[in-house]
Amino acid sequence: MSVDVLLVGSGNMGRGYLEAARRLGLRVAVVETPARLDVIRAEFGDVLAGQESVDPAAADHDEAWVGPAAELARCTAPRGVLGFSEPHVLAAALVAEAHGLPGPGLYATQVSRNKALQRVLYGAVGIPQPASRLVPDLSEVTPRFPLVVKPLSGSGSSGVEQVPHKAAWADVAARRAGDGPLLVEEYAAGDEFSWEALVRRGCPLFTNLTAKTTTGPPAFVELLHRPSGSAAEREIRDRGDRLGAEVVSALRMRDGMVHLEFRLAPDGRAAVLEAAVRTPGDFLMDVVSQAHGVDLYAACLLLALGREPEIPDGERGFRHTAALFLAADRPGTVVPDDTAALDAVPGVFRSGLRQDPGRVVGPPESSADRMAFALLDLPTEAALREAVWETRRAFGTAG
Repeated sequence: MSVDVLLVGSGNMGRGYLEAARRLGLRVAVVETPARLDVIRAEFGDVLAGQESVDPAAADHDEAWVGPAAELARCTAPRGVLGFSEPHVLAAALVAEAHGLPGPGLYATQVSRNKALQRVLYGAVGIPQPASRLVPDLSEVTPRFPLVVKPLSGSGSSGVEQVPHKAAWADVAARRAGDGPLLVEEYAAGDEFSWEALVRRGCPLFTNLTAKTTTGPPAFVELLHRPSGSAAEREIRDRGDRLGAEVVSALRMRDGMVHLEFRLAPDGRAAVLEAAVRTPGDFLMDVVSQAHGVDLYAACLLLALGREPEIPDGERGFRHTAALFLAADRPGTVVPDDTAALDAVPGVFRSGLRQDPGRVVGPPESSADRMAFALLDLPTEAALREAVWETRRAFGTAG
């Protein structure tokens, strides 16, 4: 049996790859948890040509995906392989290396999975970034405030927190005493952006700048992602393209998607926070695709097959889109109809709960704590701003 693409991981946001495979007429094999495979079989049985399960209890760990991915590759002889999210990219890179398939490359993948490695390599080539130190225990740090504490890997703001002053330091140091090696960084002030790119043979084919709104310190949970298309942000997009090209080169990245996060201070200084060689989360693939008129899911599948995707020539009108996340500002309980009013807001084309009804929630400490989402698509920037405010009001979080 032979398949077109081996998909290591899928998740709820990865259904776009399965939909794109159907449109492209591709047969895929999928490594996922048993529950997720049940959903895929029911919805995408026409494109699913192979499967292998992962123990849900170990699914957050890179190592859990390596064996199933290798076994499925042996059985299906895929022509391409694609890792979906953070725990999946190393297994996909190992399959690509073993079978001579396109991909970001094992070098880029390994570096992207370790924030401390990124600091070393970016520093060696002069990419601007916060000063940092890798420490086995926070008790060894002589702090200079404000600073940020980060785990070496992870996503969705998990484990990232700002420590603003000495009074908060003792609590953080005691609470995280058993966390293992941590990265301690100076706090990079400024607006936060991400840069998304499709890369083929080390060269960006398509790029996008996303402006972000977060909760701010201490956890910086992301609440709004807005692909940038305004003339006023042209200079920032150019800055992102230059930074992104430097990072792609430093990573020695070959083929696939790269997602870079950086901050831009009021005085114009940039600081690269981290880069990942995988699908960006938070529905960015959907809103960026809609904004630019490009099918990023299909493009990533084609890159995994060694083919060059079709990229818009820029003449199509830019759509103003956003992924908005709603979070509690005080403790409360999620109710089943919490998103009922969202779809009625002009411009909302998809919405949903992120928490099970009945769960008690409070102000978010990580992305996993957000209550609901809404994806928006409007013809103008002013209309998008109005729709974001109206969506928050409809959910009861406008302010």
